[in-house]
Amino acid sequence: MKKVFRGALCACLAGFVLASCEPVDQGGDEAPVVSNPDVFILCEGLWQANNADVSAYNSTLNQCTGDYYYRQNGQYLGDTGQDILWHDGYLYVSVSGSSYVTKIDRQGREVARRAISPEEGQPRYLAAEGDYIYVTLYSGQVAKMKASDLSVVDYASVGMNPEDIALYKGQLLVANSGWGSDSTLTLIDVETFEPVKTIHVEHNPQRLVVSGDSVYLLAYGKDYNMTIQSIDVAKETARTITHATHAVAYDNTLYLCNSVTDYATYQTVNTFFSYDVATASLEEVNYLQGDVEDVLSNPVYMMEVNPQNGELYIGLAGNKYVSSGKVYRYDSDGTLIDDFSVMCNPNQAAFLD
Repeated sequence: MKKVFRGALCACLAGFVLASCEPVDQGGDEAPVVSNPDVFILCEGLWQANNADVSAYNSTLNQCTGDYYYRQNGQYLGDTGQDILWHDGYLYVSVSGSSYVTKIDRQGREVARRAISPEEGQPRYLAAEGDYIYVTLYSGQVAKMKASDLSVVDYASVGMNPEDIALYKGQLLVANSGWGSDSTLTLIDVETFEPVKTIHVEHNPQRLVVSGDSVYLLAYGKDYNMTIQSIDVAKETARTITHATHAVAYDNTLYLCNSVTDYATYQTVNTFFSYDVATASLEEVNYLQGDVEDVLSNPVYMMEVNPQNGELYIGLAGNKYVSSGKVYRYDSDGTLIDDFSVMCNPNQAAFLD
């Protein structure tokens, strides 16, 4: 499972490298914090090292502050930054290891926080609509929170250990992993906040990609050889397309990556390819252009697309997942625009709308 598995990997390393995942060089405390950032990168940090952070990037000036949240609040986010989204002028972040959800302004300052109890289970992924933020909880629930102050107004019961959550045609779609024991998606009616449909899919579903009327699912399966499936919500069917570890959608194209690492040697092979949504056909050609040696041979920990312009952001984990990460920014044609350093294990991105 994406975050659980990586957390377990970092746990194996934590005993002797807790000090290795340090802030990237920002020129000292006197260096100015980037102004008017429009891209925010959530960096997971090292498991139990309490060093998760948000990096902020100005895509016009090509400037980044790696430890943006730390600079503005005098402390890191905590243990394992899980998900981040931009909604109605604020950032919302779930921190699974430290079990809370936080609301942050554009300047990186925390303005509200809601602790998640052990009974609720660790917070995982986020979705937002209108006045509410929706959070999956490992207790098998989705919490409906007021965006204003993060107070919980309702819960919906779903499957075991829910992971990703996404809006689909005005409803909520949830992937239930069960830590490998579940194989369902739950559809929740937003108005009644009740489950209305269960869809059986590949074992251990993790991440959802919604593109118009199309839904795609990344799932680990029984053998942890991750696949992507096309989901027909109306017919309640799932069709496997191919193996992939990351997927994003833009302009009728599904951009895919299959990142495979041999953890005995830490050798990684990444394959980049795409899927035409309209014709339901795979394009095996690498969509990235130019010198891509670094991107092809280091673990891809994040792949995101800016919905405003189709730019791709590919985040690489640091050396053996314990040092500073790096993000490569490409235009929609696959041409490299910029690369910049961030904190440890960049895993999600949020873009200003």
